[in-house]
Amino acid sequence: MNMKIIALVILFVTTIIGCHSPKVNTIHLKGQMADMGTQEVIMEYTGVTGDFGTSLNRIIKTDASGYFDTTFVLEQPMYFNISRNILYLSPGDDLEVYLTPDTRQATFKGKGSEAQLFLKDRLYPKGGSFLLSGRNVRENFEKTKEVVDALAAFKLAQLDTLKGVTELFKENERIRVKANLLNSYLTYALYNKENTGASREEQRQWYGRFITSVIPDVNQLMREITKNEYLDIIDVRDVIVYNLDQAEFMQGVEITPEMREIKDALQVLAKLDSSTDPEVILSMEEKTKSFQHVGIVSELQEKIRNVKSLMTGQPAHEIIMTDVDGNEVLLSSFKGKNIYLDCWATWCGPCIQESPAFAALSEKYKDKDIVFIQLSTDNSRKTWLSYLKQKESVVPQFNSVDNEGLRVNWQIKYIPRFILIDKEFNIVESFAPRPSDPEITEHLDALLAK
Repeated sequence: MNMKIIALVILFVTTIIGCHSPKVNTIHLKGQMADMGTQEVIMEYTGVTGDFGTSLNRIIKTDASGYFDTTFVLEQPMYFNISRNILYLSPGDDLEVYLTPDTRQATFKGKGSEAQLFLKDRLYPKGGSFLLSGRNVRENFEKTKEVVDALAAFKLAQLDTLKGVTELFKENERIRVKANLLNSYLTYALYNKENTGASREEQRQWYGRFITSVIPDVNQLMREITKNEYLDIIDVRDVIVYNLDQAEFMQGVEITPEMREIKDALQVLAKLDSSTDPEVILSMEEKTKSFQHVGIVSELQEKIRNVKSLMTGQPAHEIIMTDVDGNEVLLSSFKGKNIYLDCWATWCGPCIQESPAFAALSEKYKDKDIVFIQLSTDNSRKTWLSYLKQKESVVPQFNSVDNEGLRVNWQIKYIPRFILIDKEFNIVESFAPRPSDPEITEHLDALLAK
């Protein structure tokens, strides 16, 4: 065999092997996602820029039974959320998964599964992390501290013996554990049993003594976790940013410009999440120009463009809804009537509290040229319908999981959210008063007088 033929054979074999080898920067995910409420499931990026926008999110499309098979490119390891499940995805991962909103039911197989199985037992900072919404709180802080310290030590020991993961993953998760331990200390005051029956003044004095007692432990943990390289870990970022201006907690801690910018940018985001006032938007637009983080600036600029589309007089955004019988209904089908829209969910306490006032208003204005609509944003249609069976509704009820309509176009991030739309299907108020607010009648009367 001459050299030319040998070279051609080598080239052919190399090409065949290359065609069947997965690209090193490709992620392969397949499996089933159950009870997600939609066939377009959001895989939400949880790094720094994920706080400000959705450009790094991915949409996973499933069939009617929740099955999917997808690939996408990822240049570096990143954390994502699917519903309440944390995923740590690295280039080259090849995973078969089963996911539901209940993380305990999740299963993982394949390359990269070890990291996902470790993350399956996730903690929730808003529930006090290791305090488990108060279930691990004992009669005093000293006893409680023994419990949460032991739980944290157990997680760290698990990490030390964990196989099939990188040292980077282990380091990140060690820091996450410490951030949750720190959060457990700081949120103990919300769940403590030491103040039962105490007066407000006694509670204030107790809190002062408590803070003084935890400062040494808090300072030590703050010094360990407060570093720029850990800011893409959402649990770390939240505890740092929330306590950035608490001088007693940050003793000896280096607060970097990047940390300060994240906090300032979050304040800009909060303004944009609650107002379409042109002066507010202009002010936040100018503030955004001062930021250095390219990802934050890009996301906020997109946010500003979206918020401008919510200003008074702009065309109302479409929302795809379904009624109680499963029929698809467009919000625009109510054009020709004024609309007062209530965006709520069955799990939202403040939403439920507003419901009687909303129903009362609908009765007060029942002979007027306005339609009152309650729109559930529950992912689970079954949960929504089950809730409706327990109450008699006097207003039209719909459910929607239209991500583009609700979260992208209408920028619905917090509920309850109330919206006023005129008969021409133009926006009157994107952040209308709540039905329990006495001012709402002035707004409704002014709309009807147009």
